[in-house]
Amino acid sequence: MTPAQRTTLSFLDLALIMTGVMAMIASVGDRHPAVAEALADNFGADKAVQVSTVTLPLAQAFEPQEARLTAQGTREIIKLAGQPKSAEFGIAVPVVAEKGATRLDRWELAAARTAAIMRVLADQGIADSNMLPDLARPGDTGPAATQARDVRITVRTKPAAQ
Repeated sequence: MTPAQRTTLSFLDLALIMTGVMAMIASVGDRHPAVAEALADNFGADKAVQVSTVTLPLAQAFEPQEARLTAQGTREIIKLAGQPKSAEFGIAVPVVAEKGATRLDRWELAAARTAAIMRVLADQGIADSNMLPDLARPGDTGPAATQARDVRITVRTKPAAQ
């Protein structure tokens, strides 16, 4: 085989691998938390880690068409910050289109809302490295539209002995 043929074959192999990876990513869709948990289970994740998920309705957590937390939303986030300092916070804010005129597009609004939650957690002493933002959630269409309008915060804590 000539060097040119080997290079072509290597490139084709790489292209096929990348196509397969992209197909796998596309097939996951909005199920990425479940897929991540399944992978963690299969590859020896720490079984002692306790995971709890808090769901806050978007309308109760934030002012309409804004990234400002409501008083109730702020209280709920502050309650979560009472976890041990080693706890990790996965913050999933939906990317949804708001009704009416808004100064931010849906992606900017989701990012700003995520930052607002992270700011409250940081003010309560949670390290930036313990906050994991997630904006890869679908919009408000389809049968899961009501579920897609909830803010989900997943808290992962390890027992103190570790």
